[in-house]
Amino acid sequence: MKEALFIFVVIGVLAALTAVRYRKQITGMIGIAKMLKETTRNVAGGRKRVSGEAESIPLVNCSKCGVWVPQGKAIKVRNVYYCSNVCLNAA
Repeated sequence: MKEALFIFVVIGVLAALTAVRYRKQITGMIGIAKMLKETTRNVAGGRKRVSGEAESIPLVNCSKCGVWVPQGKAIKVRNVYYCSNVCLNAA
């Protein structure tokens, strides 16, 4: 029993010395693990928000140049959409 206790003490001392020696690397690895966990959590939370149809913005096609623009930024004249004043004047 004393021999097993002695072995556990020696292993504990060696682990403590190793932890002291490589404390900067251990701290860095813990920081990387926390960053990855937080990133995974943010990505998983972001998927739920992106999939909602309430946040989608309809796009319209400019009848002059063919560029797709958000409907809120497009210029509408007689049910025809233009991406900018330049395309509107050119049409």
